[in-house]
Amino acid sequence: MKRAIALSGGGPVVGIEIGALKAFEQEKIDFDVYSCACVGSWVGCLYNSLKPDADRLRQVEDFFKDEIFIADDVYQSFPINYKVFQRDYLGDSQKMMGKIFDADTYRYLFLPNKIWEYAWKFVTNPPKTTDEYYYYISEGMALNPFIRLSTEFQYKVSKSGVAGLISSGDFVNKFINFDNLFKSDKTVYLNAYNLSQKQMELFVNRNGHSRYSAMSADALMAGSSVLHYTENRTIAGKEDKYCEGAVINTVELDHLLDDHSDLDEIWVIKIADYKQITPPKNLIEAELLGVMLPFDTISDDDIVLFSQRLQEYNRKNNKNVKLVNVLMKYGTLNYHWNHSNLNQG
Repeated sequence: MKRAIALSGGGPVVGIEIGALKAFEQEKIDFDVYSCACVGSWVGCLYNSLKPDADRLRQVEDFFKDEIFIADDVYQSFPINYKVFQRDYLGDSQKMMGKIFDADTYRYLFLPNKIWEYAWKFVTNPPKTTDEYYYYISEGMALNPFIRLSTEFQYKVSKSGVAGLISSGDFVNKFINFDNLFKSDKTVYLNAYNLSQKQMELFVNRNGHSRYSAMSADALMAGSSVLHYTENRTIAGKEDKYCEGAVINTVELDHLLDDHSDLDEIWVIKIADYKQITPPKNLIEAELLGVMLPFDTISDDDIVLFSQRLQEYNRKNNKNVKLVNVLMKYGTLNYHWNHSNLNQG
């Protein structure tokens, strides 16, 4: 029996993924191929770089608890994952100085004609409803030179994300032994989306693979770079910019039939479900939901489309490869990066 498992993206609900692997170990269900996206790549790479003993999943859980997730009391009034989404303070300062000394920064700050039009409109057609008052306030702010300058510095500094992802490959190499990972008899894939070339790329724990590049710390971080949250990463010093592959394939399935024609079963762990979400109570919850909700629906689409392809594949090749969509008990699903949310998994 040869099995593959797809570990999906889902960031702060990775505890569900770890919990599922625990259940598989208890039932002695083993997998030969791991196809991973985003946070699933961290789980798949770390898990298969460790010795396959009884303590392996405990080490994975400890890694996420100690190095990724935030203690509840700290997170309570600072709900930001500063461990993962790290600011490059020196680099940001240099970029800010470049913005300050760029003449284009100041070219459109003062718009006298627009200000005169706004003032004349306000006098001749004053606001009469609440919506009109709010509109005039917003338009006045949009034309205020000081607010325009502040907005230039906040949104138009030359960077592609609010923060970085970790600080360097040293962090990854400290916890994931790539030598062990490449020696593993398990085949592990991770995906990343090449923004420059507009294509999905896969990386594998093998050197000299005929189709895919060898995975590395750079590839792992590139495949986990969340748009807006993190700057787009490069791999091995090349110019191409990457973001997480989960924005395209939250569950990376399609390649499995091409790369492993001898599979008997393909298991899927979908660690998020849009039917389980609740309305956000504040801005941080709204922001997290805005990032995660598309992944919830993309993963469903990935599974439906692949199941149709699998049916056709089985029919044409007279095979009976089974797709096992693991039914998860999500409980009270939320997208916070704190210890209690990790432990719920």
